[in-house]
Amino acid sequence: MTTTAGDMLSMSQLKERGWTAAMVRDLLGEPDSKRPNPFFRSGAPMGLWSAARAAAAEADPAFGERKVKAEKRSAVSSEVAARKRADLVALATSVPAEVPQLPRDVLVRRACASYNAWHEGGLGYEPATAASDPAFLARTMVNYLRHEFSGYEVQLDALLGKVGRVAAGQVIRGRVYAAIGEAYPYLAAECARQLRDRTRFAT
Repeated sequence: MTTTAGDMLSMSQLKERGWTAAMVRDLLGEPDSKRPNPFFRSGAPMGLWSAARAAAAEADPAFGERKVKAEKRSAVSSEVAARKRADLVALATSVPAEVPQLPRDVLVRRACASYNAWHEGGLGYEPATAASDPAFLARTMVNYLRHEFSGYEVQLDALLGKVGRVAAGQVIRGRVYAAIGEAYPYLAAECARQLRDRTRFAT
């Protein structure tokens, strides 16, 4: 008998009905059909299971027992993740966020030198100087202070792969930008702009 799209269920559709990958493996077994990966042409084929066979399995008490256990495990995992997230955010609030007090001319000179060393030879490169556009200079100075003195990148790298890294990263960014803006009031507006942009695109 020919099957239609409505007769078959993908793994994601099964999960929406309360299945887990382990439950599919144990209670349904191998897919009844496979289709080309809809997202990546070179990806593994997408498995499809008979909707009728899934419904029959769902009527079995074994499915209900497994579903309840899976839901309990999921709830526990969510609680653990929430606790880890809160702990990491709390830790982020204690990370030192200090920047040195430099005379403006010294800061401009060092920031420009850092920018030029990093970008020299790049496409469309124009040397940064004390006579550069004020908005560009402000951005360059803030970037220099973030990378050279705050330990910002090291702090964020330490969060990679950890639960709550996005929220904690935002806390660290906020504290670093606040420290720069406090030490250099004339850079406060640029700090606010960068923080707003980075928060908007944080992942």
